[in-house]
Amino acid sequence: MKITFKNVISILVTSALVFTIAGCGGNDTEVVKSTDKQITLNFIWWGKPSRKEITLKVIAMFEKANPNIKFKTEDYSSNANVATKLAMYTADQTMPDLIQADYSFIFNYIKHDLLEPMDSFSKSKVLDLSDIDKSFLVSGQYKGLQYGIPMGSNALAIAYDPAMFKEYGIEPLQNGYSVDDLQHTMQLFKEKVNTPDFYPLDIMFDVSYWLRTKGESFYNKEGTGLGYTDKSIIEYLTLMKKWMDTGLLKPSNAVTSPTTDETNALVTGKTAFLQISSNLIVSLGDAAGRTLKLLSLPTYDGEKEGSYIKPSMFIAVSSYSEHTEAAAKFIDFITNNKEANDILRGDRGVPIATQVAAQLSSQANEQGKEQFTYMSYIAKHSSPIDPPAPQSDGVVQNAYQIMLNDVVEGKTTPEKAASSFRTEAEHILGQVGGSK
Repeated sequence: MKITFKNVISILVTSALVFTIAGCGGNDTEVVKSTDKQITLNFIWWGKPSRKEITLKVIAMFEKANPNIKFKTEDYSSNANVATKLAMYTADQTMPDLIQADYSFIFNYIKHDLLEPMDSFSKSKVLDLSDIDKSFLVSGQYKGLQYGIPMGSNALAIAYDPAMFKEYGIEPLQNGYSVDDLQHTMQLFKEKVNTPDFYPLDIMFDVSYWLRTKGESFYNKEGTGLGYTDKSIIEYLTLMKKWMDTGLLKPSNAVTSPTTDETNALVTGKTAFLQISSNLIVSLGDAAGRTLKLLSLPTYDGEKEGSYIKPSMFIAVSSYSEHTEAAAKFIDFITNNKEANDILRGDRGVPIATQVAAQLSSQANEQGKEQFTYMSYIAKHSSPIDPPAPQSDGVVQNAYQIMLNDVVEGKTTPEKAASSFRTEAEHILGQVGGSK
C-alpha cells in the first residue's frame, strides 16, 4: 500500500550519500489483487550480464505461467548503483514493485515503511516459506515481520586443500575445532613444509567473528559506538601478533579475503588455511584444478556461536506497489520453483529453499557440492547476523586498518592499540552517527 508522510524523511542509502524523501498527503490506497487484469511489475537488480540473461529467462517462464503479468526490468552493475537509483525513485515516489536489495541499505527502507511486509502472503501460501530453515530468514526480519527474502546465502569459512594434508601426513580438522586445535595443526605444517614464503594461515580470521564468539559485536546495536570490551580485542590482537611472530600467520594487515585466481596462496601451496566467503569455493577450486574443502571458523573455549548466515542479497516488495500479491507470487516462484532454479544455478548464492538447494547440490560436481554442504552445517551452527554497519563504517575501518598496521609492524602494543582505536572510533561514530 502507498505511504502517507507527515514529515520529510531522510534515508541514508550509502555511507557517502544522504537522500531526502519528499512528503505527500492523502489516504492509503487499496491494494489491487492479482486477477486476470493485465498488470506490469517493475523489477530492479544488479549483476553481471550473465545474471541478466538467466534472470530474464526465469521471468519469461513466470510470464508464460501467468499471462496477465508482465515485467519491466532495470539492471545495474553494482548494488551502489541500485541504491542511488532507488533514492531517486523514492524521492519521486515511483519505486519499482520488486527490488533486489543489499543488507547494507535495505533496513533504511524498512524503517521508513517503504517496503511491504511479506507475512500475510506467507500465511496465505502465496509466498511459501515452509521449506526454508528459519535461520535463513532472520536477516530479512524487522520487529517480528518478514520484509526481505534472501535470494541466496553464504557465510565466512576457512578453505583448505585435502591434498596438502595428505601430502604431509597431517590429520584434517573437523567442524567444531578450537583455536588451540588450529594452532597445533598450523605448527605441524610449519615444521613439515619447506616451501619458501609458506605460512599456515594466510590472513587472520575475521575480528567480528572473534567478538561474536564472546557474545559481543564490533558496533553496538544502535551503531553509535563500539560493541565490545577492550579485553576481547586485546586478546585477538595478541593472538594475531603471536602467530605472526612464530611464523604461523603471514605478516599482513589485510582485512579482506584475497582474490580467487591462480595466484591465490592456497592455490599455489603457500598456505594451508584461507578465510573466504563460502560462495567463492567453486571459483577457488577451479583455479586450483583440484577439489578444495570448507571448514567453519574456529571456536574459542566453548564460547558462543560466532558464525552467521549472510544473505547474498534480498528481494523485497515496495510499499508503493499496487500489485503486491503478484510480486509476492514471483518471489515464491524464484524461491521454490525447481525449473527456475535450474536456470539460476545459485547465481545469487545457495538457494534458501531446502528442496531447491538439494536439487542443485545433487547436480553439482564434488567441488560444487561443497558450499551446499557447508551452508547446511552453518544453518545449524550459527547465530543471527549483526545489524548493518553504521553510516561511518568506512571511516572507522580506515582507522582500524591503521591500528592493525601499527600492531603488525610492532609500533604499538595490543593494549595501547585497543585504547587509541576506541577513542578514535567512538569520536568518528559520535561525529557522523546513524546507520546506513
